[in-house]
Amino acid sequence: MNPDLLVYAYAVLGLIIGSFLNVCIYRIPLGKSVVFPRSGCPRCGKPIQFYDNIPVLSYLLLRGKCRFCKEPISIQYPIVELLTAVAFYSCAKTWYFEPPTFVNSLFLAILIILIFTDNNHRLLPNILTLPGTVAGILLSPFQAPPPGQLSSFYADKLSALTAGAIFPGNPGAALPWVGSILGAIIGGGSLLLVGVGYMKLRNRQGLGMGDVKMMAMVGAFLGYYLAFLTIFIGSLLGLIVGVYLILFRKMNLQTKLAFGVSLGIGAAICLFYGFPLLGWYFRFYR
Repeated sequence: MNPDLLVYAYAVLGLIIGSFLNVCIYRIPLGKSVVFPRSGCPRCGKPIQFYDNIPVLSYLLLRGKCRFCKEPISIQYPIVELLTAVAFYSCAKTWYFEPPTFVNSLFLAILIILIFTDNNHRLLPNILTLPGTVAGILLSPFQAPPPGQLSSFYADKLSALTAGAIFPGNPGAALPWVGSILGAIIGGGSLLLVGVGYMKLRNRQGLGMGDVKMMAMVGAFLGYYLAFLTIFIGSLLGLIVGVYLILFRKMNLQTKLAFGVSLGIGAAICLFYGFPLLGWYFRFYR
């Protein structure tokens, strides 16, 4: 079979998975089962028929409204489905159905749920971040950066002795999960230190523990170098959003932002482009 057809087929699988992610985004913050009962309209409660549950297409055919009560369906539903399809497509296109394709598809699926639950409820559920951290560590032998990125980065900056701890799954590592465990500890711990420092200086909470646990998960999947870069990119995105809200939406410095959204976007960027960005940084400042 044409490899490109397999990549597109995997993207279609992403659409279907995205439909399930929508269920998780809606139900997990409410403490409901993501399996039972079957999906229904959140307003009128009518069960959704299978022909009204086709990803993206059903939304378009129904013109974004419930078949029964005619109330609007949130645009979030097709957005999540399309995002998941793009995520799956990108993984398959990058790793060509090697083990990292499936490891990183799982990682991005969890990130999508976390981004939307944090945006909607300012909540990063433990039921996702804690098992996600464990999954990142257990799956680390099957992890790898995009082809060609890690070797050039090592050649510039890292010795053979230290290279193994940088990225989960690196074949140069003495133990394949070393980078993942260090990533979880350093990724979550560094953000925890920032939160504690803010508390000491301002006498109020600036970061939630959900952000800390999310960064432990990111570190477990990406390693500590990319965890640091994720925090940097997430902080930069958060600053840009904060300035926009203050200037154009009349918010103030007390406004609570969904930092998990910025961290999730930063982690996705680092997954695909992290090592080139680090390589550029080191070359620029050497």
